[in-house]
Amino acid sequence: MDQFLDDEQVPVRYSPKVREYSLPLNNKRGVSQGFDYCPWCGTKLPDSLRQEYFSVLREEYSVEDPLGPSAKHKIPKEFENDEWWKKRGL
Repeated sequence: MDQFLDDEQVPVRYSPKVREYSLPLNNKRGVSQGFDYCPWCGTKLPDSLRQEYFSVLREEYSVEDPLGPSAKHKIPKEFENDEWWKKRGL
């Protein structure tokens, strides 16, 4: 499936920060549909780490709303990509 991540004709997206694959549904509104299986071969994809992302920020860094404007200075750089979950063995 990785070959489609770079294909502009197939708008599959991967977010390393939360380990999620998605298909944009409406680019103007940022709406997308996530999926758990490869749409081409049916292979189970790795589980999303979205919940863990928010939990770790809350428990380890006391960040209650990572999406809020006041949280930006509290969130370590490792949370901008996949470093945070690889470091924790997730």
